[in-house]
Amino acid sequence: MISLNVLELTKYSYEGPSSRYRFYNYQNCFKENDIEMTIKPLFGRSYFIKSNKIKKTSVVIFSYVARFILLLDLLIFKKRYDLVLIEYELFPYFPAIFEYLLHKRGIKYIVDYDDAIFHKYDMNENKIIHTLLKDKIAKVITHATHVIVCNEYLESYAKKHNENIMRLPTVVLLDNYKKKMQTFKKKENATFVIGWIGSRTTSIYILDILPTIKKFSETYQNVQFSLVGFDKNLLSNNDIEKYHLNIIPWSEEEEIENILNFDVGIMPLHNNPWSKGKCGFKLVQYMSCKKPVIASPVGINCTLVQNNKNGFLVETVDEWFDAFEKLYLNEKLIKKMSQNNFKKIEDEFNYDKNCELYSKLIKNSF
Repeated sequence: MISLNVLELTKYSYEGPSSRYRFYNYQNCFKENDIEMTIKPLFGRSYFIKSNKIKKTSVVIFSYVARFILLLDLLIFKKRYDLVLIEYELFPYFPAIFEYLLHKRGIKYIVDYDDAIFHKYDMNENKIIHTLLKDKIAKVITHATHVIVCNEYLESYAKKHNENIMRLPTVVLLDNYKKKMQTFKKKENATFVIGWIGSRTTSIYILDILPTIKKFSETYQNVQFSLVGFDKNLLSNNDIEKYHLNIIPWSEEEEIENILNFDVGIMPLHNNPWSKGKCGFKLVQYMSCKKPVIASPVGINCTLVQNNKNGFLVETVDEWFDAFEKLYLNEKLIKKMSQNNFKKIEDEFNYDKNCELYSKLIKNSF
């Protein structure tokens, strides 16, 4: 018997990674804990498939109107749901008016952050946006019953405005990874693959280590760099061919298998406030596939990666090259780091543990 009815106002439909991993993936968890989960994304599937600017703008406008109507209904008939979960904010680039109205109507809400989105406003170069919205996320957090964050940087910000904070890392459904690993077998004497998975917006981080990639490809011939979800427009066709770059379109169906084809997973980042708010999810995915990792020493990366134990934290071009070389030349080191990574995922970045904490938080909100 379902005892609690929760409305989840995500930013995206299932197609959005943040919404998928921090909301949709908990549907079974909540159901097992007698929590009915109703998800209403701001941006649906059409948001991801429309490339034309005019059509995409129309989708955004329609999405805002639809959420406005939904919130009016919620404010009028507030007893329909016991609790509201909000991803980030109700309306991007709009004042926190509706979060305030929920609070004034006595409608409890929990807000979740896996990115430092407050920096979209308080560090925005547009003076109007900065002036009007620099304190927006602080207000959203202040009115929340609880705040969920994924790392220490976000927790530090949230604690300035709300004492009820829970840290919940972004995790994978590890059983899915285990099933794929049971049937996967890499070809013997295959090319040594250094891999990255990301999106068009995060592709810029690869450009920072491109000199290292080029140098390593020239030094060792039996090497390939696989870039999943990379924006190939950032590189010339000559560079892609010359330096053994394999650009792979991202798909949910092939995501795990693509990572299993890696020998090493990498996560370069800029050392800036935005990057410090990231959850290190790429690393979590690599580690869940039993891969050693190499990452920039920024934010949660420093928690996920322990130098020489499960990977390397590196900054300079030479350090990236040395890390590539150490793993390329040492199969035993790869095996040791791979096992350490998987154990860390099972012990510390565990879906079942998250499920228990998440469910308890919801039930204790009443």
